[in-house]
Order: sequence, then structure tokens, then C-alpha cells
Amino acid sequence: MWIASFRVSVAVNIVFMLLVPTFIVLGIGDAAGNETITHIGGVIGIATALAAWYASFAGVTNKTFGRDVLPVRPLK
Repeated sequence: MWIASFRVSVAVNIVFMLLVPTFIVLGIGDAAGNETITHIGGVIGIATALAAWYASFAGVTNKTFGRDVLPVRPLK
């Protein structure tokens, strides 16, 4: 989905770009049984969630007002 997000916007692209390391780090932490690595994966996951909240809030807000209130920088 990250590759497909290059046709949407920078905001959506960042969400999927952050999602990959989130899953990888969480997987490594779980497989190794290392709580520190799992914690780091959680922190990256929180950054992913913040990016997703911004992307969705900006999308709804911009559509509601019919103009760019919050920038998402289209990649089309």
C-alpha cells in the first residue's frame, strides 16, 4: 500500500512509510522477547497513529471547507 500511496498525498504516504518500520520493529521485539525493542516499536506506532490522525483530519477538513485548510501536498 505504500507504493500505491505515491498517487495520493504526502500525508498518506508518510502514514504507510511509518507503518512498515512499526510492524518490523514490533515483530523483531516480539520474536526476540525484548521489551525495549517492543517499546521502540510502540513509539514508532504512536508516530504512525499521529500521522494517520493528521491525514484523516486534514482530508475531512479540506473536503468540508472545499479548500486546503491543512496541507497534505498531493503527489498526483
